[in-house]
Amino acid sequence: MKYETILEIDLKKLKNNINKLIKSYDDYKYKIVDLKDNAHGMGFGIVNTLVNCGINYLLVGSLKEALEVRKLNKEVGILASLYVTMDEIYDCINNNITITIYNKKYIDLLCSLELKDDLNVEILIDNGSNLQGVNKKSDLEYIINKINETKHIKLVGIYSDLTSFGIEDKFYYKEVNNFLKIVKPYINNDLIIHLNEPIMYHSKIKYINGIRFDLSVLGIEENINDDIFTKGRIKKIEKEYGTLEFPNIDLELIFNITSEVMEVKKVTKGTLVGRSYIAKEDMYVGIIPIGHKDGITKSIKYVGINKFKREILSDDIDKLYVKIDENVFIKDRVYILNEERDIYDFLKNLHTNRYYLMSILNRNLTKKLINEEKNNDNLL
Repeated sequence: MKYETILEIDLKKLKNNINKLIKSYDDYKYKIVDLKDNAHGMGFGIVNTLVNCGINYLLVGSLKEALEVRKLNKEVGILASLYVTMDEIYDCINNNITITIYNKKYIDLLCSLELKDDLNVEILIDNGSNLQGVNKKSDLEYIINKINETKHIKLVGIYSDLTSFGIEDKFYYKEVNNFLKIVKPYINNDLIIHLNEPIMYHSKIKYINGIRFDLSVLGIEENINDDIFTKGRIKKIEKEYGTLEFPNIDLELIFNITSEVMEVKKVTKGTLVGRSYIAKEDMYVGIIPIGHKDGITKSIKYVGINKFKREILSDDIDKLYVKIDENVFIKDRVYILNEERDIYDFLKNLHTNRYYLMSILNRNLTKKLINEEKNNDNLL
């Protein structure tokens, strides 16, 4: 008999989140969603829900991801942010996929191809956070001149990845200013100029016409501590740079992690449960098919079974061992994460951040779309 743990993705909640975000940031022409790492673990089955709700541009990692998205939607703009080889350029042209230029060497390679059809490109700027991208005015000038001189290469956008939310430090402002210093001579209405989620917390920048959402669409925003030290740092930032604009949006967590009891054991006092727990009394133990390989450990403390919290006693690479009672049976449903459990408390218990958790969940769990408008409950 097969037992599995499922990542349920609620498309109705996703739709609600997108509608709220678009309404709150309707002064941006381009509403972009970052779908790197298999849509942060959700799978590309969410693409058409995003587009139907008004998302008009998508950013992915590899060309492979871009081609998967293009199979699902023939019209939406797609930007591949990772390196595309010269042999792959023709796949980009044939599938209307925009590629990223990082440096002078890369544009030289592109210009040597003697293309016969148009290739759309965007330029990535290193804003001083020492990530990949162009970090000199002279290099950007060189790249844009080469594009203008070369037939069939079309510049459609310039973008950067901000690494600081600027809530408790000054780096956001430094990164934005560095970006502007580099790109200012080339800003015009014909280009998509876009930045990522940190701009959600600050006043609209006039020359930025695109906002990129990532985990906020899943209902996981930047978690800000509510302690006196954090409040003090925020006040200091606001005094120097102006009031922060914390999004007043009631976003919903769009996914649940559910499993099932795959075995029930009656154990006696003093015996070992899993690898690390010694039973303090005679008890019943339920074994759940999820563990370290899925990013879930006993640090989450409990799961829900039959409307009760059940303590996790021990864990393993692919199992949790849970204290239960005689009223829990094989195949009973287990709730590991749902709307009733605070996602930020969950992350805190795991000693991790939202991006790392989603990348781990991406690897192993079966994905299931629920509340689709047409075909309900499709397995991915």
